[in-house]
Amino acid sequence: MLYSLVSMLKLYSYEYDMVKEKSLSVIFLIIFFNEWQEFPPQSKLDPAVYGDQTSKMTEKDLETNLEGLTVDKETEGVNIVERAIKDQRLFILDHHDAFMPFLRKINESKSSKAYATRTILFLKDDGTLKPLAIELSLPRQDRRQLGADSKVILPTNQAGVESTIWLLAKAHVIVNDSCYHQLISHWSEL
Repeated sequence: MLYSLVSMLKLYSYEYDMVKEKSLSVIFLIIFFNEWQEFPPQSKLDPAVYGDQTSKMTEKDLETNLEGLTVDKETEGVNIVERAIKDQRLFILDHHDAFMPFLRKINESKSSKAYATRTILFLKDDGTLKPLAIELSLPRQDRRQLGADSKVILPTNQAGVESTIWLLAKAHVIVNDSCYHQLISHWSEL
């Protein structure tokens, strides 16, 4: 088991590899059909039942990796993230709402742990997608409080702990994507 996890992390050590693998899957269509018009991403879960599930990502989280995208005179007064969304260069792979209702039950098990994930992807000038940020969310531990405890993980070029955390965040996205694919593509046919 540990060997396969290490192999998977090495396989996805480059962002390009992760996005390339997703682009070859059926779920790739979800990336493009999940364009959104507002930032930060909003949840469609009932706030009376699940509390505030709005993404904790900020524009600052994304701006540093937008590869020189700038505001020109035509879009003056619009921030960089809004421009990237308007220009259809930002996409989301959003498995947050699909997983959040089940996470408390999954994580009560001693053998399984999971997060709800949101991944923001940027369409680069060369036509490839680059992950900019991954949000990992859990239901609040205090059952009396609704909402999510979320962490935003950003890519890093430095070796060490931050790099490992980024790799593990990508592994969670890949697992969620695989599970979502199995449920939607295969179980829904039953």
